[in-house]
Amino acid sequence: MWWFPASEARTPSEPEPLAMASLLAKDTYLQSLARKICAQPSPEPQKRTSAGKTRVSEGPPKKRKKKAQKKSQERKAKAAEPKAQAPVEQSRARKPAVAKEAGEASGSSGAPSGGLARGPDSLFALDVLRQRLHEKIQEARGQGGAKELSPAALEKRRRRKQERDRKKRKRQELRAKEKAAQAAQEVAAPAPPPEKPGPEAQGPGALLFNKVEVTEEPPASKAQRRREKRQKLKGNLTPLTGRNYRQLLERLRARQARLEELREQDAGAARELEAKMQWTNLLYKAEGVKIRDDERLLQEALKRKEQRRAQRQRKWEKRTAHVVEKMQQRQDRRRQNLRRKKAAKAERRLEKARRKGRILPQDLERAGLA
Repeated sequence: MWWFPASEARTPSEPEPLAMASLLAKDTYLQSLARKICAQPSPEPQKRTSAGKTRVSEGPPKKRKKKAQKKSQERKAKAAEPKAQAPVEQSRARKPAVAKEAGEASGSSGAPSGGLARGPDSLFALDVLRQRLHEKIQEARGQGGAKELSPAALEKRRRRKQERDRKKRKRQELRAKEKAAQAAQEVAAPAPPPEKPGPEAQGPGALLFNKVEVTEEPPASKAQRRREKRQKLKGNLTPLTGRNYRQLLERLRARQARLEELREQDAGAARELEAKMQWTNLLYKAEGVKIRDDERLLQEALKRKEQRRAQRQRKWEKRTAHVVEKMQQRQDRRRQNLRRKKAAKAERRLEKARRKGRILPQDLERAGLA
């Protein structure tokens, strides 16, 4: 339970602390106080004080002397006598503006120290302060009411809105025209259906631009692939291509031997076969196939290949011998280190025995007493 000094206690019939003896003096005082508050810059919003709750001072109440308490009680009683005579109806007949100013003054000045909070007046002051706070927030956000703007500002805002609406309608009309023109072009010139490339354009494997086109044909068998390969041969002659120079040289010599035999039997048939071979080689060369039908060049290429192979073989043998030699050296070094460690260990044992006073055979032999 809260405790208040006797000087700060109030009676229910006590009027407002800022009221004067007469209504005229009270009205004058409130108007002057409201003018001062409106002239000053609006302070920061204060914390709301809930109605019906009393404000308690932070420190403990100070004890007063009995004489001071009695004097304060007498002063309160004298002040209450003329105030009680004033009719209650006159206080209710105040103007709305005066009531608002009184509410603002009472809200800005705060509740009296140590006194009970007033019910309806303090609630009215809180509503006024709350409304002012909302107005400040709306002004800070730029959302003030239209009634606060001047007619010139309202006219400027209306013109801007009309300009935005006009530009929006213009963009919509342009977009609609573009869509209509595009639709008309599509109807006038329909796109032809894409033609599926044939097997000749696809080539072997049907590989087109990193896309594998799967055909409905089953995979070819080994015999079919061999038959297709024979069909690709021109003049029923296999071209002399590749890097197997020994095999190419053997095939070229076999052809020349067959031509020599045929020339001995029938010179005309030999000439026809030779012309056929030359024409077939020309056809292969026209397709970009490199034909190796020169015996001298084949022999030189085979010789170079054999030399490179022999050189690689010599390098490999040399490297193998070097590796074996290194391994042998490591093994010899390891055995030598093991023998040295073993001899050092035996010598340490002999030294230990000599320190203990033992006479060793080696010492006797050195002294010639054995």
